[in-house]
Amino acid sequence: MATIKKYKFSEADANIILAMGQRGASQKAMYAAISISRATAMRLKKEDPYFAETLDLATVYAQAYWENLMLENISNKSFNSRVAEIALRGQFSEDYRETREQKVDVTAKVTIDFNKEVSDLIKALNEAK
Repeated sequence: MATIKKYKFSEADANIILAMGQRGASQKAMYAAISISRATAMRLKKEDPYFAETLDLATVYAQAYWENLMLENISNKSFNSRVAEIALRGQFSEDYRETREQKVDVTAKVTIDFNKEVSDLIKALNEAK
């Protein structure tokens, strides 16, 4: 069983993450390359601005990689654009999610006995005295 030690993000780790981002790697692949868990990455994003900025930039690089790959191959009949689309939607779902808006009209019939409600309120106020 591996022992868990406190992880310190280094410039060497930053270079690994940035290089991987430039090749279109996912964040999970980046975490694996520097031997950290997703939980450690989430903690570091909050605690270490250098890590957070490096990971954000690497993610931008990765997204740009896949977008550029698709643009470069737009007329290439043998290019599997579906794989690139799946990679984009999977890794960058916040930018590539499909939204479906549905408008729903809801009507509710509500009957209120105001005389009873006012009477109950006056009774409660009198009891509170």
